[in-house]
Amino acid sequence: MFLLQGAAQHPMWQKIKSLIKKNDKPPIQINWSLYRRVWQDCGQPYWNWLVPGVTCAIIAALAEVYAIRLVKDIADEGIMNKNMTALYVAGLSVVAAYTMKGVFGYAQTLLMAKAGLLGITGLRRQMYQHTVKQPISFFHDSQTGTLMNYFTTLANAVLALVTECVIAIVQSTATLVLMFGLMLWCAPQMMLVLLFLAPGVLGPLAIIIRKLRAVVHVSIAADAKSLSHINQSILGVKTIQSFGTEEKESKNMGAIEDTRIRAAFKSIKLTGLQTPLLEMMISIGLCLALIAGGYLIQNGTMTPGDFMMFLLALVAIYKPAKTLTTIGGKIQTGLIAAEKLFGFLDRKSEIVDAPDAETLQPAPMKVELDNISFAYNDKDGNVLHDVSLTINPGTLCAFVGPSGGGKSTVFNLLGRFYDPQQGRVLINGTDIRQFTLASLRENIAAVSQDVFLFDGTIAENIKYGCPDATQEQIESAAKAANAHEFIMGFPDQYGNHVGERGTLLSGGQKQRVAIARAILKDAPILLLDEATSALDSQSEQQIQSALKELMRGRTTFVIAHRLATILDADIICVIKEGRIVEKGTDSELYALGGEYKKLKDIQFSDGEGICPSSLEG
Repeated sequence: MFLLQGAAQHPMWQKIKSLIKKNDKPPIQINWSLYRRVWQDCGQPYWNWLVPGVTCAIIAALAEVYAIRLVKDIADEGIMNKNMTALYVAGLSVVAAYTMKGVFGYAQTLLMAKAGLLGITGLRRQMYQHTVKQPISFFHDSQTGTLMNYFTTLANAVLALVTECVIAIVQSTATLVLMFGLMLWCAPQMMLVLLFLAPGVLGPLAIIIRKLRAVVHVSIAADAKSLSHINQSILGVKTIQSFGTEEKESKNMGAIEDTRIRAAFKSIKLTGLQTPLLEMMISIGLCLALIAGGYLIQNGTMTPGDFMMFLLALVAIYKPAKTLTTIGGKIQTGLIAAEKLFGFLDRKSEIVDAPDAETLQPAPMKVELDNISFAYNDKDGNVLHDVSLTINPGTLCAFVGPSGGGKSTVFNLLGRFYDPQQGRVLINGTDIRQFTLASLRENIAAVSQDVFLFDGTIAENIKYGCPDATQEQIESAAKAANAHEFIMGFPDQYGNHVGERGTLLSGGQKQRVAIARAILKDAPILLLDEATSALDSQSEQQIQSALKELMRGRTTFVIAHRLATILDADIICVIKEGRIVEKGTDSELYALGGEYKKLKDIQFSDGEGICPSSLEG
C-alpha cells in the first residue's frame, strides 16, 4: 500500500494528470479500416518478404526466451549441485541460442528492409502516376509543399505501418507472451503479485496515445506548410532578392518553424512520458519480485534458479514493452498519414476519358468553339461568355486583346485541361470529350511564353514529345528553330545539360529549344502563346519564317502581344472581357475603327512594340 501511495505522489503521475486535464477537446478519431487498406496497397503485394521476416522475428524471440530459460539449469544444476557438465552444456547452449537470435534477427532486418524499399517505391510510383494525371485546376488549388509532403513524410509514415510497426508488434508481442509464459511456469505465485501493475501502465498509455492523434494532425500540416514556404522561396529567390525582402521572408519562415516546433514538442512531451512511466512500473515490479522471491526461497517453495530466471525474464520484458508503448505514436502517425494519403489517391479527376472514347487520328483539323462559356470557379464568375468560332484546316487564327480577356483560357480548353460549363469544343465535328486525352494531346503542339525545360540534355528536351526521334531529326528541328548554331557552341553540343527548368540557357535559347520541340512533334494543331517574345529581332525574323513553313497545312492558334507578328493571319479575333468583340483580317478589322485599330495605333505609333505590357493576356 505504501508503494502505491508513493507512486501516486510521484512527479510523473502528477505530469500525466496535468496533461489529461489540460486538453478537454475530444481526440481525433481514426478510421481503423485504414489498416486493411494499408495492408492491401502496401503490404499484401510484398507478402513473400514480409511473412519470412515476421517468421524470423518470432524465431529470434524464441531464441532469447530459451537463453533465459537456461539460467535455471545454470543456477540449480551447475552452481547449487556443482555439476560442471551441466554448466558446459548450458554455456554452449546459451552461445547457440544467441547465435541463432543474431542470425534470424539479421535475416529479419534484411527481409523487412527489402519489403520496405519495394513498398515505398511502389507507393510513390502509384502516387506519381496519380499526380501527373490530375487536372491543371488541382495544381492551381494545391501547394507544392503539400504535394511533396505526400511523397516524403506521409509515404514513409504509411510504409512504417507494414514494416517497422508490424515487425515491432510481432516480435515484441511474441517476446512478451513467451516471457510471461516462462514467468508463469517458474513462479505462478509471483505473477499474481505483479498483476496490479497492468492497469497502472495501460491506463495512462492509452490516454497518451489518444491525445497524440490531434498533435500528429497539427504536426503533419506544419511540415507541409514549411516545405511549401521553402519551395516557394527557392523558386522566387530572384524576386526576393530584387525587392530586398530576405529578412521578411526569413521572419515568415521563422513563424512557420515556430508552429512546427511547438507541435513537435507537444508530441515529444507525450511520447517522452511513456518510457519513464514504464521504467517506474518495472522498478516497482522488481522491488516486489525481490521481496516475494526472497520469502519464497526461504520457505522452500521456489529454487534460486527459478528466482533468477523470473528476474531475468522480468528485466527482459522492459525492451519489448517499451517498444510497444512507443510504437503507438508511430501507429497514430501512420494512420493519420494513410487517411490523408488515400484521400489524395481516391481523388477523382474531372478530366477523364469517356467510356466510349475514340482515338483522334492525325489529319487536317477543323476546330470549332460552339457557344462556349467557362469559369475557373463560382466565386470569380465566367471568364468566357458565349464564345463561338470556326477555324478551318490550315487556317492561322490569332487572338489579341487586353490582359485578362480570356485568350489563354481558350488554349486551356483546346488542350482539354478544363472542360467548359456550357458549349462544346469540336474537332472535325466531334466533341473533343469523345476523344481519348492521350490522342487529343498527341495532335497538339504548343509553345508557351513561359517555357518549361526538364533537367536533362538539349537533345532530350527537343525530342520530349517524340522519344524515338533520330539525331538527324533532332538537328533538323533545331535548325528550323534557329537553335542549331548556339547549341553547337556548347562543350557537349546536343548533350549539354540545360539545368533545372532550363536555368543554364538564356530566355531566347529556351524558347528556341521549345520551338524545335514543337517542330519535331509535327502535330496538326499548333498553339503558339507569343512563341517569339524572348527573341531578338534578327532571330525572331528567322523563326517567323520557320514557323510559317511549319504552319503550312496546319490549324494554328496564336496569342499575339505584338501585332506585327500576326498581320498576315487568316483571321484575327479581338477578345475583351471574355467575348470575341471583333473578328476578321488585319485590313478588315482596322477599317472597322474599333478595338483592333486602337491596339494597332498604340503599337505602331512609335515604330514597333510600344507598351506591350498593356496587351498581355
